[in-house]
Amino acid sequence: MKLAVQITLAGFLLLLPLLLLPGAPSLMAAEVLAGIKGADDRLTMVSNEYPWSAVGRINTETGGHCSGVLIGPKVAITAAHCLYDKRKKWFVPPSQVHFVAGYFRKDDEYTGGEVVYQDTEYVGHSTAQSYFIPDAYEEGVPPTGEIAVNDWAFIMLNDDIGTLSGWFGVEPMDRASLQRFLEMRTPFVQAGYSKDKKQELTAHINCPFEGFAKGLPLAVHRCDAVPGDSGSPIFYFKDGLPVLVAIHVATTRQQQPVRGIAVPTATFMDGVRELKLGKPGVPLSADLMPLETARTLLAYLGHAGGGTLDGAVRRFQESEGMETTGEISYRLIGRLVTTMARGR
Repeated sequence: MKLAVQITLAGFLLLLPLLLLPGAPSLMAAEVLAGIKGADDRLTMVSNEYPWSAVGRINTETGGHCSGVLIGPKVAITAAHCLYDKRKKWFVPPSQVHFVAGYFRKDDEYTGGEVVYQDTEYVGHSTAQSYFIPDAYEEGVPPTGEIAVNDWAFIMLNDDIGTLSGWFGVEPMDRASLQRFLEMRTPFVQAGYSKDKKQELTAHINCPFEGFAKGLPLAVHRCDAVPGDSGSPIFYFKDGLPVLVAIHVATTRQQQPVRGIAVPTATFMDGVRELKLGKPGVPLSADLMPLETARTLLAYLGHAGGGTLDGAVRRFQESEGMETTGEISYRLIGRLVTTMARGR
């Protein structure tokens, strides 16, 4: 795999009219069409706690934002169309691409006459050193499903921010493995920086896959991914740690209810292996332990009860037949997500 910036393409991926989905002949890139599938199931997560801290905003100095995820200390993945400036008709130079991990803005503060906007905060920030886009990806031409298949990009960062934020593992997902996931009723999670909530990270827990597009290696899902969520990870928890299986890149335009389209990890797994990545990495600091994440999920499941956090954890562990330690762990978060999925 050649790690270099591709600068020979032109245009902006807005429509994918030839994508062959049953009952859905066309797509619109996630930057254009809202993608709430029925009720809005997104929850605001504490983005400075792992695993959410590994999800970041992709900001370009020419404007706009997408989502992405770290898959190594200095490597992120996002949608290829996020790196293209349709006004200038060029791919944004790497030095103007920013990955902001664990981004959030403090709540606006009312001071009795004016709203004071608090400073933004994040776990880690780096500009890109370079990025890789598949040669088969095209801009400025009539879009097709084949182009959507290649709508992904590796971003090589200048700084090692993954040791601060942690990163996701990556496992190949293809048609056969997705079928096994569906048979096991594996709960998936999508997380990103939606346009309507761009200052906070939201997650759709237990967002379902429906299968693959007809004749194309594209996964069809019902995650509540909207503008701004392009490049956002879809993942599951394995032994309590996040494992990436796809990235969201587009939303159907004509089918109602709408469907999301994702590039499965099998598409770019060769590159992951060449970079010697694939295993998840937890943050070095214990400060990013998911305490507030546990509190949020426990409250959703009805285990808060106004008592202490460790008491709520114990009640949950007892109800699940787990060892009652009262301790917060990554494995606990995975179990909470699985339990939430069972209840939906």
